[in-house]
Amino acid sequence: FLAPDRADFYFGISEVAQGQSWRLLTGHLAHADLSHLLWNALGLAVLGWLIERRSRRFLTAALAAGIVAVNLLLLSSFSDLDYYCGLSGVLNALLVVALWFEWRVSGSRWVVLVAVACLLKVLFETVMGDSLITQISWPPFALSHLAGMSGGLMVLISWQIHKIIKNRTGRATIDQLQKL
Repeated sequence: FLAPDRADFYFGISEVAQGQSWRLLTGHLAHADLSHLLWNALGLAVLGWLIERRSRRFLTAALAAGIVAVNLLLLSSFSDLDYYCGLSGVLNALLVVALWFEWRVSGSRWVVLVAVACLLKVLFETVMGDSLITQISWPPFALSHLAGMSGGLMVLISWQIHKIIKNRTGRATIDQLQKL
């Protein structure tokens, strides 16, 4: 945010195609304005704390999976964006993992209700093309939130598969994998 020209850090499809691969990471760290930065920092602080108190490995995995999932979206034909910045897409990977941890610990239906509400919010924003809660100087790209959620799901699915393989003499059967 403090860089004189933040545009050097935004994800840019043509710049990445020209070899400026650092933008695949810095695009998530750069923000459009102070409000954008503060909302993302708050989300990272809350979700990061919820996950880190249970597992730093899951926090790292969720961050990495979120970055990869959003980057894959940005590089795909599903995105027509020239530029992208912000952490909100990645934060949705953390949201999925944090809600899963909370549900596993509490078993509360409230956690399920929050998860459904978050998914409906993202779906609404995707269809409407506008943000429900925040307003920043750039238009939102809600598909990045869905991509982040898919990254979080990949972390959880990978962990479940690893757990099955580890607990079963080194091999998982097809039946065990289908129960996921």
